Amino acid sequence: MASLISYQSESIQIRWASVGGGAGLGYLFVHLLPELTSGGDTISQAVGMHSYLPDALTESFLFLIVLLGVLIPYALGVISTQHPSNDQWTGIIRLALFSLVSYLYAYSLPSLLTTGISYGLLYTVVISAHVLLADRVLDQNHRQVFRHRFRWLGSSALFLGTIHAAVFHPISDLTLAIATAFIGGGLLISVFREELPNPNQSRLGWFFLGLITMTTLLLLATSRHTHA
Repeated sequence: MASLISYQSESIQIRWASVGGGAGLGYLFVHLLPELTSGGDTISQAVGMHSYLPDALTESFLFLIVLLGVLIPYALGVISTQHPSNDQWTGIIRLALFSLVSYLYAYSLPSLLTTGISYGLLYTVVISAHVLLADRVLDQNHRQVFRHRFRWLGSSALFLGTIHAAVFHPISDLTLAIATAFIGGGLLISVFREELPNPNQSRLGWFFLGLITMTTLLLLATSRHTHA
Protein backbone atom coordinates (compact mmCIF):
# COMPACT_ATOMS: atom_id res chain seq x y z
CA MET A 1 0.00 0.00 0.00
CA ALA A 2 2.82 2.39 0.89
CA SER A 3 4.49 1.70 -2.44
CA LEU A 4 1.27 2.55 -4.28
CA ILE A 5 0.92 5.88 -2.48
CA SER A 6 4.59 6.74 -3.02
CA TYR A 7 4.03 6.47 -6.78
CA GLN A 8 0.94 8.71 -6.79
CA SER A 9 1.12 12.29 -7.96
CA GLU A 10 2.56 14.85 -5.59
CA SER A 11 -0.83 16.55 -5.16
CA ILE A 12 -2.48 13.31 -4.01
CA GLN A 13 0.34 12.61 -1.55
CA ILE A 14 0.00 16.13 -0.14
CA ARG A 15 -3.75 15.60 0.35
CA TRP A 16 -3.11 12.37 2.25
CA ALA A 17 -0.50 14.13 4.37
CA SER A 18 -2.85 17.05 5.10
CA VAL A 19 -5.81 14.87 6.11
CA GLY A 20 -3.60 12.57 8.19
CA GLY A 21 -1.85 15.50 9.82
CA GLY A 22 -5.14 17.17 10.76
CA ALA A 23 -6.63 13.97 12.15
CA GLY A 24 -3.45 13.14 14.05
CA LEU A 25 -3.22 16.64 15.53
CA GLY A 26 -6.83 16.50 16.70
CA TYR A 27 -6.35 13.08 18.28
CA LEU A 28 -3.17 14.13 20.07
CA PHE A 29 -4.48 17.31 21.67
CA VAL A 30 -8.11 16.36 22.26
CA HIS A 31 -7.65 12.80 23.53
CA LEU A 32 -4.16 11.33 23.82
CA LEU A 33 -2.33 14.04 25.77
CA PRO A 34 -5.24 14.56 28.23
CA GLU A 35 -5.32 10.78 28.72
CA LEU A 36 -1.61 10.75 29.51
CA THR A 37 -2.09 13.55 32.02
CA SER A 38 -4.76 11.64 33.90
CA GLY A 39 -2.75 8.45 33.44
CA GLY A 40 -0.05 9.94 35.67
CA ASP A 41 -2.28 9.12 38.61
CA THR A 42 -2.04 5.43 37.71
CA ILE A 43 1.73 5.49 37.99
CA SER A 44 1.76 7.54 41.20
CA GLN A 45 -0.56 4.98 42.76
CA ALA A 46 1.47 1.95 41.59
CA VAL A 47 2.53 -0.39 44.36
CA GLY A 48 5.54 0.99 46.22
CA MET A 49 6.15 3.87 43.79
CA HIS A 50 5.15 6.62 46.21
CA SER A 51 7.73 5.37 48.73
CA TYR A 52 10.62 6.36 46.44
CA LEU A 53 9.48 9.34 44.40
CA PRO A 54 7.17 12.32 44.94
CA ASP A 55 3.86 12.08 43.11
CA ALA A 56 4.81 14.98 40.84
CA LEU A 57 7.85 13.08 39.53
CA THR A 58 5.98 9.86 38.96
CA GLU A 59 3.25 11.73 37.11
CA SER A 60 5.94 13.21 34.85
CA PHE A 61 7.22 9.74 33.99
CA LEU A 62 4.71 9.23 31.17
CA PHE A 63 5.80 12.44 29.51
CA LEU A 64 9.42 11.32 29.72
CA ILE A 65 8.31 8.26 27.72
CA VAL A 66 6.63 10.62 25.24
CA LEU A 67 9.87 12.60 25.01
CA LEU A 68 11.79 9.38 24.32
CA GLY A 69 9.33 8.54 21.55
CA VAL A 70 10.06 11.95 20.00
CA LEU A 71 13.83 12.04 20.43
CA ILE A 72 14.72 8.64 18.96
CA PRO A 73 13.08 9.18 15.53
CA TYR A 74 14.34 12.78 15.47
CA ALA A 75 17.94 11.78 16.18
CA LEU A 76 17.82 9.03 13.56
CA GLY A 77 16.47 11.48 10.98
CA VAL A 78 19.26 13.96 11.70
CA ILE A 79 21.96 11.28 11.49
CA SER A 80 20.52 9.88 8.25
CA THR A 81 20.42 13.36 6.66
CA GLN A 82 23.79 14.65 7.82
CA HIS A 83 25.67 11.36 7.44
CA PRO A 84 24.31 9.47 4.41
CA SER A 85 26.96 6.77 4.87
CA ASN A 86 25.02 5.62 7.95
CA ASP A 87 21.79 5.27 6.00
CA GLN A 88 21.87 1.47 6.15
CA TRP A 89 21.75 1.07 9.93
CA THR A 90 19.59 4.13 10.57
CA GLY A 91 17.08 2.73 8.07
CA ILE A 92 17.02 -0.59 9.92
CA ILE A 93 16.44 1.12 13.28
CA ARG A 94 13.68 3.31 11.84
CA LEU A 95 12.01 0.21 10.45
CA ALA A 96 12.33 -1.48 13.83
CA LEU A 97 10.70 1.53 15.52
CA PHE A 98 7.93 1.48 12.94
CA SER A 99 7.34 -2.20 13.74
CA LEU A 100 7.39 -1.44 17.48
CA VAL A 101 4.60 1.11 17.05
CA SER A 102 2.56 -1.49 15.14
CA TYR A 103 3.21 -4.05 17.87
CA LEU A 104 2.26 -1.68 20.70
CA TYR A 105 -0.90 -0.67 18.85
CA ALA A 106 -2.05 -4.30 18.55
CA TYR A 107 -0.99 -5.00 22.13
CA SER A 108 -2.91 -2.07 23.62
CA LEU A 109 -6.02 -2.06 21.42
CA PRO A 110 -8.02 -4.79 23.28
CA SER A 111 -7.71 -2.91 26.57
CA LEU A 112 -8.53 0.40 24.91
CA LEU A 113 -11.73 -1.08 23.48
CA THR A 114 -12.94 -1.77 27.02
CA THR A 115 -13.15 2.01 27.57
CA GLY A 116 -15.34 2.42 24.48
CA ILE A 117 -15.54 1.09 20.95
CA SER A 118 -15.54 4.64 19.56
CA TYR A 119 -12.14 5.37 21.10
CA GLY A 120 -10.76 2.14 19.71
CA LEU A 121 -12.01 2.89 16.20
CA LEU A 122 -10.67 6.44 16.20
CA TYR A 123 -7.36 5.20 17.59
CA THR A 124 -7.22 2.70 14.75
CA VAL A 125 -7.91 5.40 12.16
CA VAL A 126 -5.10 7.61 13.48
CA ILE A 127 -2.60 4.76 13.77
CA SER A 128 -3.53 3.55 10.27
CA ALA A 129 -2.94 7.01 8.79
CA HIS A 130 0.36 7.28 10.66
CA VAL A 131 1.55 3.82 9.59
CA LEU A 132 0.50 4.38 5.97
CA LEU A 133 2.36 7.66 5.72
CA ALA A 134 5.36 6.30 7.63
CA ASP A 135 5.40 3.41 5.15
CA ARG A 136 5.54 5.93 2.31
CA VAL A 137 8.44 7.82 3.89
CA LEU A 138 10.38 4.61 4.58
CA ASP A 139 9.73 3.37 1.07
CA GLN A 140 11.08 6.62 -0.36
CA ASN A 141 14.11 7.04 1.94
CA HIS A 142 15.13 3.43 2.59
CA ARG A 143 13.67 1.60 -0.40
CA GLN A 144 16.17 -1.25 -0.62
CA VAL A 145 16.02 -2.15 3.06
CA PHE A 146 12.27 -1.64 3.22
CA ARG A 147 11.36 -3.77 0.20
CA HIS A 148 13.90 -6.57 0.40
CA ARG A 149 14.36 -7.17 4.12
CA PHE A 150 11.61 -5.76 6.30
CA ARG A 151 8.62 -5.21 4.07
CA TRP A 152 6.44 -7.60 6.08
CA LEU A 153 7.93 -6.81 9.48
CA GLY A 154 5.10 -4.40 10.29
CA SER A 155 2.45 -7.01 9.55
CA SER A 156 4.30 -9.56 11.68
CA ALA A 157 4.50 -7.04 14.52
CA LEU A 158 0.72 -6.54 14.39
CA PHE A 159 0.19 -10.29 14.57
CA LEU A 160 2.62 -10.74 17.48
CA GLY A 161 1.09 -7.85 19.39
CA THR A 162 -2.37 -9.34 18.99
CA ILE A 163 -1.19 -12.77 20.19
CA HIS A 164 0.64 -11.20 23.15
CA ALA A 165 -2.47 -9.29 24.19
CA ALA A 166 -4.59 -12.44 23.92
CA VAL A 167 -2.19 -14.57 25.97
CA PHE A 168 -1.45 -12.01 28.70
CA HIS A 169 -4.79 -10.19 28.80
CA PRO A 170 -5.77 -8.07 30.65
CA ILE A 171 -2.88 -5.64 30.36
CA SER A 172 -2.14 -3.67 33.53
CA ASP A 173 -3.04 0.03 33.49
CA LEU A 174 0.62 0.89 34.04
CA THR A 175 1.81 -1.15 31.04
CA LEU A 176 -0.95 0.26 28.85
CA ALA A 177 -0.10 3.83 29.87
CA ILE A 178 3.60 3.36 29.05
CA ALA A 179 2.83 1.79 25.65
CA THR A 180 0.40 4.58 24.82
CA ALA A 181 2.91 7.24 25.88
CA PHE A 182 5.62 5.86 23.57
CA ILE A 183 3.15 5.69 20.67
CA GLY A 184 2.13 9.26 21.50
CA GLY A 185 5.72 10.44 21.16
CA GLY A 186 6.02 8.80 17.76
CA LEU A 187 2.73 10.31 16.64
CA LEU A 188 3.75 13.73 17.90
CA ILE A 189 6.95 13.96 15.88
CA SER A 190 5.42 12.36 12.79
CA VAL A 191 2.51 14.83 12.82
CA PHE A 192 4.80 17.85 12.92
CA ARG A 193 7.64 16.51 10.77
CA GLU A 194 6.10 14.08 8.28
CA GLU A 195 2.32 14.32 8.20
CA LEU A 196 2.11 18.12 8.06
CA PRO A 197 3.34 19.28 4.63
CA ASN A 198 5.58 22.27 4.19
CA PRO A 199 3.63 25.55 4.40
CA ASN A 200 4.07 26.22 0.69
CA GLN A 201 2.59 22.78 -0.12
CA SER A 202 -0.14 22.56 2.54
CA ARG A 203 -3.77 22.02 1.60
CA LEU A 204 -5.65 23.77 4.38
CA GLY A 205 -9.03 22.46 3.26
CA TRP A 206 -7.92 18.82 3.53
CA PHE A 207 -6.02 19.55 6.75
CA PHE A 208 -9.07 21.09 8.43
CA LEU A 209 -11.25 18.28 7.11
CA GLY A 210 -9.12 15.74 9.01
CA LEU A 211 -8.81 17.97 12.07
CA ILE A 212 -12.49 18.90 12.40
CA THR A 213 -13.74 15.40 11.66
CA MET A 214 -11.45 13.76 14.24
CA THR A 215 -12.10 16.44 16.86
CA THR A 216 -15.87 16.21 16.41
CA LEU A 217 -15.90 12.42 16.65
CA LEU A 218 -13.70 12.49 19.76
CA LEU A 219 -15.90 15.06 21.49
CA LEU A 220 -19.00 13.02 20.69
CA ALA A 221 -17.33 9.85 22.00
CA THR A 222 -16.23 11.66 25.17
CA SER A 223 -19.72 13.04 25.71
CA ARG A 224 -21.30 9.59 25.38
CA HIS A 225 -18.66 8.04 27.64
CA THR A 226 -19.16 10.73 30.31
CA HIS A 227 -22.92 10.23 30.43
CA ALA A 228 -22.77 6.45 30.22
